[in-house]
Amino acid sequence: MNLYPLLCLDTSTPVGSFALLGEQGLLARRSGADPAQRAERLYSNLREMLDSCGLTLSGIGGVAVAAGPGSFTGLRIAASTAKTLAWAAGKPLYAAGSLLTLAYGAAEPGLPVCASFDAGQRELYAACYLWPGLSGPAQELLAPCVLSVEKMRPCLAGLSAEQSILCAGQGFRKWEKELLSGSGGRLRRATPDQDLPDAVCLGRLVSAAPELYRVAEIETFEPFYVRVGQAALRLKQ
Repeated sequence: MNLYPLLCLDTSTPVGSFALLGEQGLLARRSGADPAQRAERLYSNLREMLDSCGLTLSGIGGVAVAAGPGSFTGLRIAASTAKTLAWAAGKPLYAAGSLLTLAYGAAEPGLPVCASFDAGQRELYAACYLWPGLSGPAQELLAPCVLSVEKMRPCLAGLSAEQSILCAGQGFRKWEKELLSGSGGRLRRATPDQDLPDAVCLGRLVSAAPELYRVAEIETFEPFYVRVGQAALRLKQ
């Protein structure tokens, strides 16, 4: 089955993005920083992007979605949309971790990359990966988790005794001064454009190893929240 064109959705953070990748590269990309508007206009934005490329939903090769962790609402909306589109088009669904996608966008061969999102309450969603070569799968040095700023510092220190660690994401950027304190200069800042997840990176990650990210059962797919959202917590009370 031909993977392309691959429709990609990443709304892990308030700055969401959508992309359409062809076999030869990027065909179209959209992004926005208004969560409310993004939720209301998601389908119309995707349709406009397909129209701009002269494509219909039935003409895509598959749908890729960032699977979390991240914004509870953003993940839920993207997962629901991606499942609906894949089912309606009769195409495969692919899902890759949001922190993995972010790390992939900043990755350098042989250099550990720590990706993080702000999780509120002085906590971060964090994960760390190492790519021996960018064409192969990543080594997971730290599985996606929630860590306090205080626990994040010794965790980073324990990941690599000698090597530098490249830190990407708004979580690191928000708590940069505290995390850099006592790091001995081993933490490297990613560039600002590498601090936000991007649907283009998601598409390239999936394209490198499609079967690794293919969702076996589209109907039962759920995002990887790591922890339940505040809205869900209130519903349980």
